[in-house]
Amino acid sequence: MIVLDASFLVKLVLEENGSENARNLARSWAKGGETLATIDLALPEALNAIWKHSLRIGDLERDEAINSARDLLRIWATLRVYPSKEIAEEAFKLALEEDITVYDALYIQLAKSLRAGLATFDEKLSKIAANHGITTYPLKPI
Repeated sequence: MIVLDASFLVKLVLEENGSENARNLARSWAKGGETLATIDLALPEALNAIWKHSLRIGDLERDEAINSARDLLRIWATLRVYPSKEIAEEAFKLALEEDITVYDALYIQLAKSLRAGLATFDEKLSKIAANHGITTYPLKPI
């Protein structure tokens, strides 16, 4: 099982640095029968990133943003989504311990709880997850 964070989900629907890598990984996991999971928070977080590209950064036209949101919702329908309330207390403790946002701690805690890998393009999140024994993707070359 692989937990996808919002940064990974956004790369699946937008053209960004790392998008091709994210899509190749997702295709590979799907072909291999890997279960892809996420936390309920990931949908509003990813939608907000698309909104930001359209209205704040300005590199995404309105129609492109709407299409990207639709693509995200199609992907969302294929994921196993877990409610944040089930791991909220442990995630909060992790956030305090690691000095990270509760949002980020939810992804790490979900991966820990499921004994899953974590797919993220957030380097800080990836390092902290690895320190907790979680395999992170994309794998970094040694």
